[in-house]
Amino acid sequence: MECAQFDLNNNGRQRRQRQLEDEMEYYVGPYCADQGGEIHLGLFADDTCTTFVTNGESTFYSVMGYELPFSDASLVSNRCMSCNDGEGDVNEVCENIYAVSGKCETKMNFAYPNESACTYIEGIKIIRADGVIRTSKTKKSKAAAVCIGLFLTLAVLLAAYVMYLRTKLGRAKINLSAAAGATLA
Repeated sequence: MECAQFDLNNNGRQRRQRQLEDEMEYYVGPYCADQGGEIHLGLFADDTCTTFVTNGESTFYSVMGYELPFSDASLVSNRCMSCNDGEGDVNEVCENIYAVSGKCETKMNFAYPNESACTYIEGIKIIRADGVIRTSKTKKSKAAAVCIGLFLTLAVLLAAYVMYLRTKLGRAKINLSAAAGATLA
């Protein structure tokens, strides 16, 4: 699916269509959801589908009389499908998907294993439900831990010194009249 101009002539609302046509051209195209886990359709102002139309869903509804399909639901399903065609063979869809997919056949018993995507696959370990990619290898930085400990210690010591000075100044009684009398005499 690619970005395509939104055809306003498919509906009988000619006056509203002419108003929108005079204002600007609209395009409908796919875009990735916030975390990249879903693909939705949206209404855009440019032919590359990069500039969203303000209130695009309501604009589409006011012109067409129905909601923009896949504006809230993903175009791509997360459901698994069986690759078994029922006769014990792999169906054609699965064969085509496997043929164009990235592979890491390092540990498979092939004469010429395809290892073109091993580093990519190794880098991605877990994708959460919200689409955020998490890797299994997290390294603790000793330098960061030392710096955090040092700054935390300095902050505690500085807070203690401020409290010491505050209590010392709070206890001190300054007799301003005696100091003023000494300079007058």
